[in-house]
This record gives sequence, C-alpha cells and structure tokens, in this order.
Amino acid sequence: MHVTVDAAGAVTLDEPGDFTAFDLRVFGGSRDTALEALGDDGSEAPEDDHVFVAVDRVRSLARIALGDGVDFAWESGFTGMLEYAGSKGWMNDDGSCIKAHLVAND
Repeated sequence: MHVTVDAAGAVTLDEPGDFTAFDLRVFGGSRDTALEALGDDGSEAPEDDHVFVAVDRVRSLARIALGDGVDFAWESGFTGMLEYAGSKGWMNDDGSCIKAHLVAND
C-alpha cells in the first residue's frame, strides 16, 4: 500500500489491497511537500525519512481507489495491518496515525 503525492500535490492510494507494505511516495518533492499535501492528516515522525499518516485518510483514499471494493475483507486486512504496525511501534501514541517510510521519487 502506497500513499502517493504527485508533483501537483494530489494524494492517492496505490495498491490498496497490499497489506504487507506501507509507505509514502513523493514525486518531485520532499517531506515538507508530503506534509503540505496531507495537511491535518499528516505529521512529522521522529525520523527524518518517515511521516505519520492519519488512518482515517488512508481509509478515505481506499474508498476512492477501490470504490465498492472497500468491504469487510478489506477492512479486516487493513485492521490486521494496523495491529501489526502497532506491535512494531509504527503508530502514533493514540493509534490514529500510521508511520510511513518516505520515498522520494523524481
């Protein structure tokens, strides 16, 4: 699963059914570009190469990407991914955001 910020600042979700990976890909920008595009749904993580992305934003992006494909099976897979992320310390303190590795693409 990849949250993608394109060069124009549009945010999308690629590979929404892949619950084994989570990152944030920024095309033509930086961490600041990603945070600006995410607005209130993004925040800095302690590491420079990570950001926190709101879980609700990921769900919203999945609805756009999958339409009717966001069903019980998708929610179950996503919940499992969040539980795993939480067990690894990849969630913020209240569990509302998941940590994403920042991948800069030119």
